[in-house]
Amino acid sequence: MERTIHPALHTTVLLLALLVAGFWSGQGSLAAEETLAKPKADIRWIKNPSPPFHILDGHHVGYGICDVLVDKINARLSPLDTTIEVYPQSRINRLIEGTENLCFPCMIKRQDTDRFVYSKKTTVYPPLGIIMRKELLAELYPTPPETLSLTELLNNDSLIFGFAGARRFPDELQVAIDAHKDDGNVLALPGVLGPLRLLQQIDFERIHYTLDYPGVLRYFAIKEKNQSLTYMLTTEYGEQPVYGAIGCTNNAWGKRAIKAIDSVLDEVIADPEYRENQTMWLNTLPDNP
Repeated sequence: MERTIHPALHTTVLLLALLVAGFWSGQGSLAAEETLAKPKADIRWIKNPSPPFHILDGHHVGYGICDVLVDKINARLSPLDTTIEVYPQSRINRLIEGTENLCFPCMIKRQDTDRFVYSKKTTVYPPLGIIMRKELLAELYPTPPETLSLTELLNNDSLIFGFAGARRFPDELQVAIDAHKDDGNVLALPGVLGPLRLLQQIDFERIHYTLDYPGVLRYFAIKEKNQSLTYMLTTEYGEQPVYGAIGCTNNAWGKRAIKAIDSVLDEVIADPEYRENQTMWLNTLPDNP
């Protein structure tokens, strides 16, 4: 004989099934939310191929200004989960515009913003200056000046100024660049290896000058075995040093990361290998006879 299930019992079983399914579905949703909310690492470093700040190949691989900084910090924060990701500048620009948890090791020291919270000072860069061919400098200035005016150079339509796309400079220099950003003689260079590519373009006479640190010129001279370029202070910025810092996303995750980083920075800055690295890239210039 075929057995029948009482309608009331059938309804009860169905309700229990729905409740159980709902419970596990809710648990799954909570787990998914927790997974999305939970940072993948305690410190997520973001680098881009931009020697000598980050050197990803060649003789000095891993010995960039901020490569050694990251390695020394990670060694002292070994209980924490740290990751290093490398992206082209275009991808980094999108990350900066978003809200992802990340830390950039090679930023200029600034007051905290809505987007970034900054560490203590990590680096003292020599002043930003004009880099151009020695021959062009002699042609433009038969009597070499002590400084070059960025504003005057930008006003010269026959000279092309190049800079790495999305790069920002101290206000004294950025104001002059912004005033000419739509001019035909101002070129923002996209892509990877921005600082090195700019100096190569200057050497090839495709652009005439850029703004950068003397350490970038030193890297170019070593890598290219080329002494054709020179560095000059700007009239606008003078001899002011530029202080570097680490910038992390300004949220609870980023503030925890910066607190941990700051706790070991004094040890890192005193580390002999770190100091040797900083001296090599930041305290010396290639010979410019």
